[in-house]
Amino acid sequence: MLKVVADESAIRRYQRQFVRSLKTAATDTIPVKLGHPGASEKAKVAWSERLGIWFFSRKIAGSRYWNGFGIGRPEGGGNVAITCEINFPLCGIDRRTGGVFVQDRSGRIFVVHRGKLGGGRKGIGKSLFENRYRGVWKTMDDDGEETTVAVIGVLQSPRFARQIAQFVRKIARIKEAAAAPSPQAELSFEERYVREDLIGERYCEPKSETGAECDHGLIVRDLADVMKKCGLRTVNDGHRDLLILDQKDRIRAVFQILTETTLPDLHAGATQLLLNGLSLPENPLLILCIPRAPENALREKLKRLNIDLLIYQWAEDRAVFPDLDALIPRLVS
Repeated sequence: MLKVVADESAIRRYQRQFVRSLKTAATDTIPVKLGHPGASEKAKVAWSERLGIWFFSRKIAGSRYWNGFGIGRPEGGGNVAITCEINFPLCGIDRRTGGVFVQDRSGRIFVVHRGKLGGGRKGIGKSLFENRYRGVWKTMDDDGEETTVAVIGVLQSPRFARQIAQFVRKIARIKEAAAAPSPQAELSFEERYVREDLIGERYCEPKSETGAECDHGLIVRDLADVMKKCGLRTVNDGHRDLLILDQKDRIRAVFQILTETTLPDLHAGATQLLLNGLSLPENPLLILCIPRAPENALREKLKRLNIDLLIYQWAEDRAVFPDLDALIPRLVS
């Protein structure tokens, strides 16, 4: 179980690392009027062209480390609205503050969120977060209490800035959809794009503890981007990681993406693909996307089940797919 970091010096150190990771990804500093409910203030936000988000950080004496985020490049001198905050207490445990640094048994530091959403609008709050947020859910030891939280990312990961940006975009999407009367059917082929807010699990009892899960959405996004460059159309629906559509909106391929290759993970991924295939009339390609090749005996079993394998690797903070070229002709035929 994850354990809350409450030591003042440790929180200060991790806050500095948190900010440093984001500043490394920043490409510009832009003066803006930063919006709060009922007020605004002048600030210089850091903008990352690659991540598509801006952020602003400061220490509020006697209260917390305040970290605000927004979507899209701000206009210099203009008013900007805050999409979400990932704030940390200066010391100890403060359940009123959304962000928390936690540690697992191996010493890795994670950034998690309690689900407290601001924004000054009716219906924007923790219940909305728990009902709509999809991602990695874990249980943490909250000073003797067990609290389920959303894991944003691994602080030491080279992909941490992308994990933060992914969380910010998911929160933006949740807030945009908050006015809708119901979640509705979540697949809309008319939109024809991959929705990050549909990647991951709903609020549930956590089953495992692995930082690799925080990379799942990044892999989906990188694979979708590569497919788009190849002229293929991709969508997802909250049940299947990635779908390839032909010009008549028929599903040509279903991808299931795994971040671990333990035997139970591989069995679960293959089972999910087979179940997805049974529910589709077009007999699409079933493709299991994994970080390393399994042993030959298992590869042969998957082949007999008509499940293809696609291996991904990491190039800095991006997932790459060295064998994808061999698969593309079958996707476009």
